[in-house]
Amino acid sequence: MVKRLIGFISLLCLTMSVVSQTPTQGQALSAFVDKNDIALNDILTLTIRVDNSLGTTRPSLAGLNRDFEQVGNVNTRSSYTNVNGTVQSFVDFIIRLRALSSGTLIIPSFRVGGEVTSPISINVGEANQTDSAGNNEIFILSNVSKERLYVQEQLLYTIKLYYSISFDQGAQLTSPQVADSVVQQLGSDETYSEILDGIRYNVTERKFVIFPQSSGELTIPPVYFTATVGRRGGLTRFFNNRTSVREIDLSSDAHLIDVLGKPASFPGQTWLPAANLSIIENWSGPLTNLAIGNSVTRNIRLTATGLSSSLLPGISYEDIPGLKFYPDQPIREDNADETGVSGSRAEGTAIVPSEAGSFIIPEVVIPWWNTTTDSLERTVIPAQTMTVLPGAGPGQQALPDFSNLQQANFPPGPGSAAAPAAQTSGLYLFWITSTAVFAVAWLFSTGMWLRYRNQLAFVTTATPGMLPRKKDIEKIVSQNAQTNFKSLKTALARGEPTEIRCCLIAWGQALFQDNSLLTLTAISRQCQDGEFEKQTLLLEESVYKNSDTKDFSTEIIETAVSRIHKSASKPKSAGKNYNLPPLYKN
Repeated sequence: MVKRLIGFISLLCLTMSVVSQTPTQGQALSAFVDKNDIALNDILTLTIRVDNSLGTTRPSLAGLNRDFEQVGNVNTRSSYTNVNGTVQSFVDFIIRLRALSSGTLIIPSFRVGGEVTSPISINVGEANQTDSAGNNEIFILSNVSKERLYVQEQLLYTIKLYYSISFDQGAQLTSPQVADSVVQQLGSDETYSEILDGIRYNVTERKFVIFPQSSGELTIPPVYFTATVGRRGGLTRFFNNRTSVREIDLSSDAHLIDVLGKPASFPGQTWLPAANLSIIENWSGPLTNLAIGNSVTRNIRLTATGLSSSLLPGISYEDIPGLKFYPDQPIREDNADETGVSGSRAEGTAIVPSEAGSFIIPEVVIPWWNTTTDSLERTVIPAQTMTVLPGAGPGQQALPDFSNLQQANFPPGPGSAAAPAAQTSGLYLFWITSTAVFAVAWLFSTGMWLRYRNQLAFVTTATPGMLPRKKDIEKIVSQNAQTNFKSLKTALARGEPTEIRCCLIAWGQALFQDNSLLTLTAISRQCQDGEFEKQTLLLEESVYKNSDTKDFSTEIIETAVSRIHKSASKPKSAGKNYNLPPLYKN
């Protein structure tokens, strides 16, 4: 009797707990979670239930980004209830969330039409590193290249996922979210095998480069891995060999980095912390015996290892009487590999002498900080001497005057007879007409041949039954790109340059499905939009110059991004997104 009473009380408590987490019948809009107490690396499921009477408007999730990170996509589910003859149809929006910090966090209210939900309080404890299996079948490690570095210096951050079991589709490994820093992924994931303690593991390695934008203590929070594992269990009461499913939630260690400010002894106006800095200089022609008005172009390429091209300074020239300088637009380029980022800046300057004499173009000294030796170094572009002659230089003879060519008398050549003027004119007309006719015929035959070759290529490659349908050729944008596009618009509304830059790169990688697009320069090259390229260049400069002033326009960027996003075609490359399932085959 006592056991039955205890069981009844337990069942009653459980029923009350479930009721407290579900919406009240008859509400047009409600929000509820599957649990209110979680650990930092746990997954929380939020459900927003919208009655069909409110229309098809989706609730805005912008307020969740402050305290929570969305895991995966938003799932929808349509259903209805019938209680005592009262029928209610609704749509559930199901969002999986992970808390960004411990403590008491609030899921904000959601509004659809005139209905508003109530905020939900979530208690978040410290992260748990162990999974439900309690063994070493799968674990995650992270490391950094340095624990002490200078502001804007390159920091390499590596994540390694070790696993000896297979897991289902939908596994996800998050990216580091570092405050006041520029974070980029280096290339694609690498997969290999490694033996630890006599156990062979498959290893997936992912590398990032982090550029801290302010001095002080920098915290790299944990990254998280979630997966579902199906395992054959033992006998159950009703089924034999039933498949049991378990959730795996892992987190890496956090890292504290000491970020030093620019040394007081650094003399340059532009702070350049790099592992190496080199200069290549070349001229379009000799600098001696130039003629007045003739130009010569000086081309300089500046390359830095471990530094973005946005930080590299331009070469400025002081006014020199008798010389005029016409600089061209610089070309910036960033390359990334497993060792980090290398930036280069190439620019050409045309120099035009307006006076005769000897001119000295002074040397250019570029101070930079060697992060390998922790010392100040200087790269020098040597001085050059240019000599200009008062007129045409040797070997540059004045052009002959052909204005009186028809009046000149030329004796006939050996073995040739003088022809009458009328006969000579007729021969010229004959040859000019013949040449024109043959040229037109050649162009016509070449065009027909090219057309025939293209038709033949199409007939050869178009296999019957494999012609694409029209809807398969239509331009599309992936769901990941759409999600990143919404995040980018939120970042533009906030106006923080570093956040906008990171969101732009994430949006471009998803839009073109190419994780090798690691810089705004690469994204601009893919977009092929002049106004967008100009604004991203100004944004890049604003990110690195540490100033409160903003030279870029968020409105122009949003307009350009919306235009590019709307007209984007199906990605051409076979790049992957951050989801891991394609890498792990059961």
